[in-house]
Amino acid sequence: MLQLFMPAGQVIKQNRSWLILAILIFLISGAFFYTAALFNQEPLGQLIGAQSEQLQGLITLILESNPLIAVLMIFLNNFISISQMLLLGVLAGVSPLITLSFNGALVGFFAALAAAQGTPLLPLILLGILPHGVFELFALFLCGALGLKFGYHCLAAPLAGKTRLQSFKHIWKETISVLPLVVLLLLAAAFIEILITPRLLGLIH
Repeated sequence: MLQLFMPAGQVIKQNRSWLILAILIFLISGAFFYTAALFNQEPLGQLIGAQSEQLQGLITLILESNPLIAVLMIFLNNFISISQMLLLGVLAGVSPLITLSFNGALVGFFAALAAAQGTPLLPLILLGILPHGVFELFALFLCGALGLKFGYHCLAAPLAGKTRLQSFKHIWKETISVLPLVVLLLLAAAFIEILITPRLLGLIH
């Protein structure tokens, strides 16, 4: 009998190296933009500006909505973004590389802005990012890892003992196996971000 799904834990364990690579891309981008923004924010602000304006518009819309609708909006926005990164990974892994780098850049840039304005970074990270970020970032890293794997093994070098088509089918099987976990992670992140994070951030001031 054809087994359509694999245990999510097995998929994660078998792709630890790709997960580590996805995390490193995010962290390196974040550290670079954080350091660069401390010295000169203007050119980086222009580079990130358009996306920041769209993000700010989305945040404003979300904050003005019913909490449950806001949760749904954040979930859908994150799920669509992560799904695109994952499914477009087959195109040489460019999409997950860009998405991981850009998300790291956003975190690094805004962390530098907060630091420049005198906001204590440790409480901001612990109270404003970590509670929902643990779930959201894990979903990002997991999908980024499989997206990078798609790009490498479907174009550069197939999996050992498999053709490129067989490699695609195997990675696709891994992908659909972890999608329910990704949905749960993003739902948890959205609920925490809307219902809990604002209260935690209030403790900083």
